[in-house]
Amino acid sequence: MSKSIAKNVVYKVLLNIFNIIVPIVIGAYALRIMGPDLIGRINFSESIYSYFMIFAGFGINTYGLRELSRIRDDKEKVNQLFTNLFLIGLITNIIILLVYFAFVNYSYIGTLRYPVLLIYGLNISFNIFYVEWANEALERYDFITIKTIIIRIIYIVLLFTFIKSDKDFIKYVLLTSLTMFLNYIVSFAYIKKDIKFNFKDINLKKHIRFLLVIIIMSNANILYTSLDRIMLGRYLGDEYVAFYGVSQSIMIIINTLLLSIVYVTIPRLSNVIANESEENYESLLNKICKNYFAFLFPAVVGMFVLAEEIVLLYAKSKFIPAIPVVRVFAIYMITAGMDSILINQVIYVKRKEKNIIGVIAGFGVLNLILNYALVYANCFTPVTAITTTLIANALLVATEYWYAKKRLKVKMSMFSMDKIKYFIIALVFVPITITIKKLVSSVILVALLGVSINSIVYFLILLIIKDEVLYGFLYKFKIIKENRLK
Repeated sequence: MSKSIAKNVVYKVLLNIFNIIVPIVIGAYALRIMGPDLIGRINFSESIYSYFMIFAGFGINTYGLRELSRIRDDKEKVNQLFTNLFLIGLITNIIILLVYFAFVNYSYIGTLRYPVLLIYGLNISFNIFYVEWANEALERYDFITIKTIIIRIIYIVLLFTFIKSDKDFIKYVLLTSLTMFLNYIVSFAYIKKDIKFNFKDINLKKHIRFLLVIIIMSNANILYTSLDRIMLGRYLGDEYVAFYGVSQSIMIIINTLLLSIVYVTIPRLSNVIANESEENYESLLNKICKNYFAFLFPAVVGMFVLAEEIVLLYAKSKFIPAIPVVRVFAIYMITAGMDSILINQVIYVKRKEKNIIGVIAGFGVLNLILNYALVYANCFTPVTAITTTLIANALLVATEYWYAKKRLKVKMSMFSMDKIKYFIIALVFVPITITIKKLVSSVILVALLGVSINSIVYFLILLIIKDEVLYGFLYKFKIIKENRLK
């Protein structure tokens, strides 16, 4: 990675570390105060709301990030693209907001979920001002990091000031939505200093045909984890949605930090493929892939072996049924990470998303069929729900990888030994953690010793075998000299 990318990764990692610490603090606090039923109500409402947000957002975030990255050196084209996408977002968000309120009033009025769903409707109106994709396309990760940290601190102060018990449930939901609005409006004001509206060459139709492809793909993706939560709420109740949702949140907290390496490089890959050679693109892609796996596999194994301690520390004993769900989510995180690389860094960057829509939808339908088969067999639980999603997602990744290699002719390798070795090395966490648990009874101590000892052992093994990724980072931060890499 170039120095510029390395700097962006540092900012992104710093941001995501903060985004990990804050959800851990906030999530643990909320879980203990609200309990499984109320948290499950929030998770279920989020799943309903996410269906509508797919159409409200209209794929602008993904499309805008990619397209703006390609033309970011041409100020006039940047202004025109931003204006077109903002107008499309304004229209779609208003339309979907009206449809959403009509649906909620028809389907959920008079239910306990109704107030939460109404508040989530505010998020759709706030989404009009969501332009973070523009800041990311221009690689302004310093602003994004500082802004987010300040707003999150404000949120934490307000949370501990006004949310004291489960009677403050609605205040908690409302506070989360208002914080989102603050985050969006600050970013909008900042980007408008450099990007101006340009209404001279409005051509919404030109972009809509590409956005429709992305929105169909996003719509297909709801047949995965969002579908699981909806079906759990419908057939088992909010409490089971909470067990699934908490486990998913734990995975997202960990995965968010790891995916910094993926998302922060999308603008650069788009720019490279537009202005440089295919060889440079493939070289950067493979380097990013290897760096990502060096962190992904130890995180997955660590999450699996410490699932019990993570749940007890994060959510307490009321959420013990979530422990096996967390373990399956740990395995699912491997497929989610690979899917993210293939979709964001290959298929989207090469503008081939329309060719993979049917595949995503097909495996999503497979997940739907498997879920209903479990319901019919009376075996549908949070564990079996995420297991079917894992199977569908693994098949999806295999197909996407075949498409990237055989059809797009991308010279990349995700399953070579130089990458899989990180998983093999991380398996040493299993006997180490088992030994720790036999010698120590304290949950906190098991977690601390497990993370610290496993991390040190992993680091030492990479150091001994002179791993390229580790030595590359040590060189970047001037811990070693460059000649040590040879």
